[in-house]
Amino acid sequence: MKTNKTVLEQIGMSREEEVIYKALLKKGPLSISDIVRQTKMHRPTIYKSISNLIEFGLVSIVPKGKYKLYVAGSPEKIEKIFNDLEDNFNAEIHDLHETYKMRDKKPIVTYTEGDKAIKAVFSDVVHSLSKNEVYYRYSSALTLSRKKYVPADYRIIRDRKSLERFIITDESSSKIISKKLGKSVKTIPSNYDLFDLNITQVIYGSKVALIDYNSKTVIVIENEMIAQFQKKIFKLLYSKL
Repeated sequence: MKTNKTVLEQIGMSREEEVIYKALLKKGPLSISDIVRQTKMHRPTIYKSISNLIEFGLVSIVPKGKYKLYVAGSPEKIEKIFNDLEDNFNAEIHDLHETYKMRDKKPIVTYTEGDKAIKAVFSDVVHSLSKNEVYYRYSSALTLSRKKYVPADYRIIRDRKSLERFIITDESSSKIISKKLGKSVKTIPSNYDLFDLNITQVIYGSKVALIDYNSKTVIVIENEMIAQFQKKIFKLLYSKL
């Protein structure tokens, strides 16, 4: 961004204050009359500027008889002002970055319907995950029996990438699944009817997919924090079964 402001103006000094400070730095100590002659400014402007410079700590008063002389302070004071501004800037820019990041962390929620929408979830799982990554799934025998929702290349890509999967299911499904996935399966006790609801949840990468087979609807929430939260819940339940 282009600016005609001098460096001193950019840290809060007015053009008049800068001129007076530099005159005092070069010629001082000076009286008000001396400053008028040096800067060609009007007295009211000089008095106002001098007052501000004294408040900044950049000018001090040196009594000389019945007169007052003004002397410029060391430029180190300007360095301190700059350093303080830099510290404030860094703190402010940090907050702005955090705000910007929070914008990116807001969940992206998609809602789709139909057989293709369900199939797309399983396709996304194997295509979006990298080699040796893990995904987590709550499934029942009813959902497992619906092979039409599984893409043709699902198992091929899954096995080629060596994707590890952990499944929580009901007891009636455990034998079917365990033959294929071994120790990655744990079951909910039969006195719970969790899987009678015909809902599947898949947690993978930064996504949580909820599949309602009753209405053939899919809700996918893409958000790193929510996905991590759901993974922790899954792992906790998995460890207790």
